[in-house]
Amino acid sequence: MRRFLLFALVLSALVLSACGATTSNTIPTTGSPLTTEDRMLFDDGADYVGDPAVLEGRWRDDWSRELDERVTNADVVAVVRVDTLRTDTDLERYTTFRVVVTEVDAIVGDLPDDLVLASTEGDGGYSTIDGNESRILNREHVLFLRWEQSTPDAPVRARWHLSPHEAPVVDRVEYLAERRRGVARDTGNTSVYVHEQD
Repeated sequence: MRRFLLFALVLSALVLSACGATTSNTIPTTGSPLTTEDRMLFDDGADYVGDPAVLEGRWRDDWSRELDERVTNADVVAVVRVDTLRTDTDLERYTTFRVVVTEVDAIVGDLPDDLVLASTEGDGGYSTIDGNESRILNREHVLFLRWEQSTPDAPVRARWHLSPHEAPVVDRVEYLAERRRGVARDTGNTSVYVHEQD
């Protein structure tokens, strides 16, 4: 009888561990206050520059600097697919876009499961979503996400920015992410080690 109970106990432990022991990425419980510059980088909006070679002068310098700072300061960088784009209106008649994404490839950090990004009238990037739904929906983008918590008692909110999933953008993002992690790149006869300073 003891052997039967022991066998049943071991068998049930194996079955339970195979069925339900999955971990889920969730929204963190803490974030950090954002500076004015952070709010410009993580503006709850999108840009549509897939190839920076079309930009000239200061426009290109600004694009490059902003991309560098997004990768450096983001809590999460990932390639995502926008599956759903909903709108709702609150009692004050403010419209909010709700952007439902699915992670395609993680670059930096962990993207929570079932994340819904919000962009409300008055947010810096709202106008980049409004009227551009067809440029966002059912497409892949690079997501830059920062967790904001304005005070210790405030809820944590996702602040984000989407960029096109185009080769020039992705190549630069992956290079910057490697630099952030201190990864060595072989450039012919020389190995370059890049170390991030905190």
